[in-house]
Amino acid sequence: MRTQLTALALAASVLAAPATEILPRVSDAKVCDDVSKLCYSEYVAFSGVSYRIAIPDTATATAPYDIALSIVAPKAIGWAGIAWGGAMANNPLTLGWSNAATAIVSSRFTTGHTMPTAYTGASYTTLPSSKTNTTHWQLDVVCTGCSTWSGKTLDPGAAASLAFASSTTAPADPSNNASRFGIHNAKGKWSQDMSAAKLAGFATLVQAA
Repeated sequence: MRTQLTALALAASVLAAPATEILPRVSDAKVCDDVSKLCYSEYVAFSGVSYRIAIPDTATATAPYDIALSIVAPKAIGWAGIAWGGAMANNPLTLGWSNAATAIVSSRFTTGHTMPTAYTGASYTTLPSSKTNTTHWQLDVVCTGCSTWSGKTLDPGAAASLAFASSTTAPADPSNNASRFGIHNAKGKWSQDMSAAKLAGFATLVQAA
């Protein structure tokens, strides 16, 4: 009887789940962008936001390296971001949101669960493939300073703990990368195999993009 009740409960929970529910997953194959031609390792959060990462195949753990990041989000997402150390506090934060026909990047940092402020330890190049259309917005950037900070380094040959957060409420002033924004209503972590994000010809592809 207990087995039958458990099975019925599971069936009920499945039937009650929204038809549009998205399960978190890491893509088994690289996802390539048609415009930038960059190919990424992708993690899709349950919120429907894709976090895509590419690094040079020549990257080593003894030296900083650039990271190409692409955030692709449904139009209903007001902002989305990634914590490079796997937690909100004491790690570089890369945030993005829709801004007119394109998207904007914001570099942030916080030492606790408070509003992150501007972070100058990382610099960004926004790629022309960044865009906003009727269904999605996409932020494509190359970050210098996201692989190494405060004595920490993302080992390009190992798994890294990364975290994400997003909100359905847009920042107060989307045209300003220092704009205030509200608390997230989705967050989580994943283990990113950095070696799976390695991309041959990274520098050439970034320059072309």
